Amino acid sequence: MATVQTEKHGATGRWAGPAEEYFFMPGTDPGLFPVEQPEWLIRRAPGASVRQYARSDHGNIQRRLERNLEDRWRQAPCVFETNTVPAVAEDAMFSAGSLQINGKWLANGASGDRIFARFLKHNKTDEAVAAMISFFRQMRSGTDADLPLWDGAIRNMPVGIECRNRVNYYHFMTETLPQLTHFCDRETGQITIHCRNARTSAFSEQFTHALFPELEGRIAFTDRACRYDHVVIPFNARHLVAANGDPRIAEELDRHEGDPAWRDLTAHTQSRKFVLKNTFDRSLRKMRERALAKAAEGPGRRLARRIFVVRDPQNDAVNQRGFLGQDALWDRLRALGFEKVYFERLSPVDQIATMNAAEVVVSAHGAFFANMMFANPDAHVIEIGSIQTQFHRWGDFLGNAHVAGCRYSVVFADLAQEDPSVIPSITDGLIGVRVGKAAIDLICDLAEEGQPD
Repeated sequence: MATVQTEKHGATGRWAGPAEEYFFMPGTDPGLFPVEQPEWLIRRAPGASVRQYARSDHGNIQRRLERNLEDRWRQAPCVFETNTVPAVAEDAMFSAGSLQINGKWLANGASGDRIFARFLKHNKTDEAVAAMISFFRQMRSGTDADLPLWDGAIRNMPVGIECRNRVNYYHFMTETLPQLTHFCDRETGQITIHCRNARTSAFSEQFTHALFPELEGRIAFTDRACRYDHVVIPFNARHLVAANGDPRIAEELDRHEGDPAWRDLTAHTQSRKFVLKNTFDRSLRKMRERALAKAAEGPGRRLARRIFVVRDPQNDAVNQRGFLGQDALWDRLRALGFEKVYFERLSPVDQIATMNAAEVVVSAHGAFFANMMFANPDAHVIEIGSIQTQFHRWGDFLGNAHVAGCRYSVVFADLAQEDPSVIPSITDGLIGVRVGKAAIDLICDLAEEGQPD
């Protein structure tokens, strides 16, 4: 059995240094063994029907919004599902919600994005960034992902899963909880979810219990650094797209040459963001299927077909960002047959069922949109954002929309601040939204008529 050691965060390896000493490269570096050979690494998927709209009441903001709208989403772009398989990592260490294998950081799924962010934070020079991109391009041209299989048993071997935190609904539901789907029917040891901090939340426990009752008693959470001789992990292929020349990736991309944006992908930040926006993880699909099956087991009841989702004003645990113009929007939506819903007041299964039953969903930007993974493929989900969300949050929920295959529209309106014509720094925090008449008219048109040009 693998041994486990825990320690305080600290002596966990350097963030600064050459990319070849920092990143663990599957196919080159030893220590990662899939439990089974994946037949595919990426594959074409239908994806969501996505539209963006600018509706600010201020000319300077409207012009900035329009310049940053992405025409790509009008072209039915290629979307891919990325595979995740259980794999054994040796000499592994979890720290700060990320994983090292043999002393190098593994870019794995969502935690891999943070691995890159930390590297770039400590290697800011143009020369360092260029060297990193060159290194990944070299790996892509000379490496494949035909890794040696684990030749032993994993029964009773511990499982480790990376986690940003348990208090952010989006990150936990989208990135962490779906990984449990790979261990429901496997006889492994304790499943430890490795978080960056010790903060807890009621929803994380409730959803874990509701969707994975068979794992009751097998799951533990820790914020301490943990070292394993051997540990089973869910290994995701997304970051291989820019770092590995495996034929299962290259040939799949070549089959869809009609979308030129997929050509010549690199480790550059914008290139990696592009891949994130245009993919979703197999784990997310498996959790969607499990969640909808659980919701179908519940008692039959009337569920609203048109819902306006707002934050519960009685819930102090919810981040109450401003939503100016909400009452005027609600008056219009109510006349169109919408019902107001507070998701915080619903059980996990009722949240899933409510989202799946809805034909049209309207809400302001927030972690709620993680629930798009449960939407009906025929549903139209309308998010109300701002110039802040366009610049800094656009794309966060695309994977959730793609796995559902629903219609997803984003209306970028104004900021809920004294002077909406000013663009604040994101370091000051994410501000709520303000909807004026133009934004309200468009939202109601989308709810009634679909997606105008």
